[in-house]
Amino acid sequence: MNEANEAYEKNRVNAPPRGSVVEKAPDEGDVPAENRGERIKFKREREYVRIKTSPDRILIVILLTLVCIGSVTVFSASYPYAIQQGYNSYYYVLRQIMWVAIGLVLMTVAMRVPYNWYKNFAVAVYAVSLALLVIVLLIGRGDDSSSVRRWIYIGSVSFQPSEVMKFGLVLMLSWYIDKFAEYIGKGAPLRLRILYGVIYPALIIFVPCGLVLLEKHLSGTIILFAIGIIVLFIGGASVPLIAGIYGSVCTAAVAVYLSLNSYALQRIITYFDENADALDEDWQTTQGLYAIGSGGLFGLGLGESRQKYGYVSQPQNDFIFTIWCEEMGYIGAVAVVLIFAALLWRGYTVARRAPDVFSSLLVYGIISHITLQAILNIMVVTSIIPNTGISLPFFSYGGSSLVMLMVEMGIVLSVSRHSRQQKL
Repeated sequence: MNEANEAYEKNRVNAPPRGSVVEKAPDEGDVPAENRGERIKFKREREYVRIKTSPDRILIVILLTLVCIGSVTVFSASYPYAIQQGYNSYYYVLRQIMWVAIGLVLMTVAMRVPYNWYKNFAVAVYAVSLALLVIVLLIGRGDDSSSVRRWIYIGSVSFQPSEVMKFGLVLMLSWYIDKFAEYIGKGAPLRLRILYGVIYPALIIFVPCGLVLLEKHLSGTIILFAIGIIVLFIGGASVPLIAGIYGSVCTAAVAVYLSLNSYALQRIITYFDENADALDEDWQTTQGLYAIGSGGLFGLGLGESRQKYGYVSQPQNDFIFTIWCEEMGYIGAVAVVLIFAALLWRGYTVARRAPDVFSSLLVYGIISHITLQAILNIMVVTSIIPNTGISLPFFSYGGSSLVMLMVEMGIVLSVSRHSRQQKL
């Protein structure tokens, strides 16, 4: 009787949480003998039990914190500029809140969709993203001060196809690597590793990069290229082969682009020129640094920035972090950096626990994209790298970028519902 009680107590303690759904891994006998890759994967799966639970609460808290801080900062940074443009002081923040609301709804929907459904639409999403990049070159528009074509307008609503492609590229590469993993890893012959791990992925990455580069959108091209490289490396592609071949192509493309676009070359020259005119070509970077420096340790106080009054141009966009630093100081700046670091940590935790190769790479790619863009934005506004016009995720004003980010995070939360737990 005592032995029975002990067995019952042991099973009760080790049982999955009440209300969760346990998805048992298949036995080795259920796998076709000729499918070596699947057999290896199922052997690994037998050590774990997949448990369908609620979305990752820590990740939700981190995300909502970023969105809330970002929305407050948009209002603080934008109202002088809105008045200057002839709008109501609430113009930009009300539109941002509208996009936040739309993003939250779409994020909830994406979170409820089973993660493995996204695999079925990977090729279609990538193809639509490519089509949009072609369309924007034909009918797209830039801002009032530029002749570049980056935006598609549908009535009063506009969006950037490059933002859609960031997700489309991650989705496509995750699907591709999951499908051809046995030809990409170290165990495959060199000929197959070059073909499936370098050449075919190059087509997937370089075609959208080339189209975005034709938009004269260098920063978007750099981010797309970096996203592709990160997903390939995590997926097991050869680092030396990728670095050698892709690095050469990328260097040549950037050299040609700079030779054909004098304004982009001038930005780089200005960055390295110690005598650059702070009242002309180096104006925005200089004013951004003044904003960061004048914040000191504790900042001037929320809403008390002075540089947003016509000094930092369009302070609600790419240079919004400088206004945050001026108002909240060094402590506020470090706090935002730590929140993005927490997003990276928690996102990678979800990716490590993901139930399969596709979902794992999908989460790695999305989280890497967001944190990489945050890092580059902060490096730009602090003059660590040349000014390339990169927005700060969840902070910078803009609808298409914010909504896509929220949808992507909804997919990450969908994957987090299928966390992987080791058997006891």
